Amino acid sequence: MLSILGNTLQVLALLSGLASAALLIAGVKLGPCGGGSAAPVLRETPAPDASRATVTPPSPRALRAGRALVYATFFLLTACVGIVLMAMLTENYSLAYVVSNYPATDSPLQPLYRVSAVWAGRQGSLLLWTWLISAFAAAQAFRRRTQGDDLTSAALGVAQIVVALFTATLVLSPSNDPFMATAAEYLNPDGTLAAKIGGMNPLLMHWAMILHPPATFIGCAAMTIPFAYAMAALITGDLSARWVELCDCLAVFGFIFLSIGMGLGAVWAYVVLGWGGFWAWDAVENASLMSWLTCVAMIHSFTMYRKRGVFKRWSMLLATATFIFVVLGTFITRSGLVQSVHAFAEDPVSTYFFLAIMVASGLAFLLGMLYRHSAFGEDDEEAESMLSKNGTYYLTNIIMLMAAVLVAYLTISSALPGWMPLGGSVVAAGAYNAVARPVAVAVVLLMAVCPMLGWRKTDRAKFARTMRVPAMAGMAVFALLMAYFATVLMPEYHEILQAGGPAADALSEQGPAAYYFALTIAAFAAASLLFTSSLYLLVRGVGARMRNKGESAPTALFNLFRRSPAQAGGYLCHLGVAVVVVGLVGSMMYVREATLNLPNTVGESAQVGGYVLTLTGSDRCADSQDNEIMRVELDVSNAETGRKLGNVTPSMKVAAATSQSTLDAAVLTFPLEDLFIAFQGLNADGTLSVSVKVNPLILFTWVGGAVSTLGIVLAFAPRRATPLLAADERERARGAERVAAQAEERGSGVESGACVESQGVSSAGAADSQGERA
Repeated sequence: MLSILGNTLQVLALLSGLASAALLIAGVKLGPCGGGSAAPVLRETPAPDASRATVTPPSPRALRAGRALVYATFFLLTACVGIVLMAMLTENYSLAYVVSNYPATDSPLQPLYRVSAVWAGRQGSLLLWTWLISAFAAAQAFRRRTQGDDLTSAALGVAQIVVALFTATLVLSPSNDPFMATAAEYLNPDGTLAAKIGGMNPLLMHWAMILHPPATFIGCAAMTIPFAYAMAALITGDLSARWVELCDCLAVFGFIFLSIGMGLGAVWAYVVLGWGGFWAWDAVENASLMSWLTCVAMIHSFTMYRKRGVFKRWSMLLATATFIFVVLGTFITRSGLVQSVHAFAEDPVSTYFFLAIMVASGLAFLLGMLYRHSAFGEDDEEAESMLSKNGTYYLTNIIMLMAAVLVAYLTISSALPGWMPLGGSVVAAGAYNAVARPVAVAVVLLMAVCPMLGWRKTDRAKFARTMRVPAMAGMAVFALLMAYFATVLMPEYHEILQAGGPAADALSEQGPAAYYFALTIAAFAAASLLFTSSLYLLVRGVGARMRNKGESAPTALFNLFRRSPAQAGGYLCHLGVAVVVVGLVGSMMYVREATLNLPNTVGESAQVGGYVLTLTGSDRCADSQDNEIMRVELDVSNAETGRKLGNVTPSMKVAAATSQSTLDAAVLTFPLEDLFIAFQGLNADGTLSVSVKVNPLILFTWVGGAVSTLGIVLAFAPRRATPLLAADERERARGAERVAAQAEERGSGVESGACVESQGVSSAGAADSQGERA
C-alpha cells in the first residue's frame, strides 16, 4: 500500500512540476508585453512615444495556475518524504528502503538515527534533495506572492524544470525509487523481517551524520534559485540588478549551509573513519569544494552587481557554474564513473539525467548570453585598476573559478579518455595539495589587502597609511608563528622523514624541504596579515562608534553588526579564515603518524612523539544487537616529564549483519595539537594494532571554521533588500495604482494590470537614482 501511494505521489509531483514550468515560462513569454503579470512590467527601454501610456490587458491565469502548481509540487513531495519518515519511525518494512537503512542499534541517539535514515541511502537522499529544491521554489513563490513580476515567474519555471528532472530520476529508475516494495520472502506474515538483513551503514550512526547530509543538501538545493533567476533574467531581458536582489539572500543562506555541511563532514571523517584526517580529496568532497569556491565568488560578484552596477556577466556565469558543480556532485555519486567512498552503485538513468542537466544548463547560459549580448552593454569600468577593490574582486573570481574547474578536471580524470591529459589516471591527494596550497596563499593575501583598497583606483599613499597598523601587528603575529615553526614544525618535519614510511614518502613527493618551508612561511605571513587587517577594521569600526555615538565598547560592537552587518560580518569571517589557514598548515602538512603493535599485556607501552601510551586493559563483548565490540584502554603521559595527560578507550565494532568494522577513535585535544588514537583490531600474532597521529594546530581549524561561519551568519541575519529593489517595488505599486485610476476614469474597461512603458522608464530611472545613492 505504501509503495503504491508513494509512487503515485511521485508521478503526480513529476506531472505537476512539468505543468508548472510550462505554464510559468509560457505565461511570461506569451503574455501581453512578453509577460502577462498581474502587476506592471517594467522595461528599461522607452516606448516609441514615451509621453503616452500604452495600456494592454494582462492574462494572469496561466501564471496564477503555474504558481499554484509550485505549491502543489512541494506538498506532493512533502507527502513522499513524510511517508518514508513514518515508515522509519513505525518500523514498516514493507518498503525495501526501510529494510536497507533502518538503524539497528541500542544507542541513545537511535530515535534521531531513524530520522536520519530518511537520507541515509541513495533513494532517500535524492528524494530529500528534490524536496528541498521544491521547498525553496515554494518559499520564493510565497515570498513574492503579492508581486506578479516576470522575473520571479520565469525563475520559478526554471526551478520547476529542475524539480521535474530530479523527480524523473526517482520515477524512471528502480534503483532510485524509495518506494520499492520489499520482496515477500524477506517478511514474516506479521510484517516483521524474516532475518537480520540490511540496516543502516554503521559508519552513519554518528551525531555528525544526523546533521551533515541535510546541511549539505540545503546548501546545494539553495543554489538552484540563483541559477533560476539568472536564467529568468536572460529569458525576460531584465538585466538590471533586480534578479540579484531577489536571490541574494538565498545565495548567502545556501552558502552558510554549504560551509556548515563541509565542516560537519570533516568532523565526522576525523572521529569515525579512523584515519586521523578530515580531508582526503575524495571525489564527493571535491564536488562540495567546487561549488563552495564558485559560491564565494558568486556572492562577492552579487555584491558588486547590486552596489556598483558591475560584474553582470560574472554574476550570471558564477550562478550557473555553482549550480553545475552542485549537480556534478550528484553525477559523481550516482554514475559510478568515479570511485569514491561516498559513491553508490552505477545507475544509467541517473547518469544520463544529471549529465543532461549539466549540459543543458551550460548551453542555456551560453545561448542566453549570446542572445542578450547587446543588452548588457559595457560594465562601468569593471577593473579600471588592478590595485582596487574592483581589481581584487576580479582576480578572486578568476582564481576561484579556475580552481574549481581544475579540481573538477582532476576529480573526473579517471573517467576521461586516454588521449586527454591525465585521462584514465587517478590523481593522488599529493597532486591536489601541490596545486591548492600556493593558490590558497594567493587568495588569503587578496583577502587581507582588498578591504584596504579603494573602488576603481587606490591612492597609494592613503593605502600605505591604512596598512601601516595591520602590517606592524601582523609582523608580531607572524613572529609568534615563526617561533612555533622553528621549534616544533621544522623538527617534526625532519623526524617524519627520518622515520620513513608512507608519511615520509608523502612529504618527499611535495618537493624539497626549502620549498616546503617557504610555502609554510608564506602561508603564515598571509594568515597573519589577514588576521590583523580584519581585526583592525573591526576595532576601527567599534572605535568610530565609541567616539561619534558615545557608546561603550560592547554596545558599539553590537551596533556595528546591527547597523553594518555585511561589512562587520565579512571582517569576522575573514578573521576566522586566517585562523583556519594556520590550522590547515599544521594539521595537513606536519602530521606525525605511527602504527603500534602492542603485546596484549597490561603495562606494555610505546612512544610516539612526545607521548607515551601504556596499555591498562582490553576487552571484547557483544551489544544487544549481537555486534562484536573490542576496546583497549590506554594511559597517555608526557614522554619528558612522565606526567599523566589522560586515559583513552578507542574501540572497534564489527556489525553482526554485515561484518563491517567501525572504528570509534579517541582524541586528546591540547591547545597546539591533537593526539589521535584508533584501535584497528588484533594482528595475526595476537598483538593489538593501534594507529596514532599527532595533528599540530588542528584546534585552530575547528575554531577558525566556527568563527568564519558565525561571521557569515551575522552578516546574513539582518540582511535586507537594498534601496534599489525597495524603490523599484514602491514604484511598481504606485504605477499599478495610477493605471487603475486612469482606467476607471476613462471607463474603457482596460484592466489595471496593463504594461505601461512610459512608467517603466520612470521606474527604472527612480530605481537607478536610488541605487546610486545606496
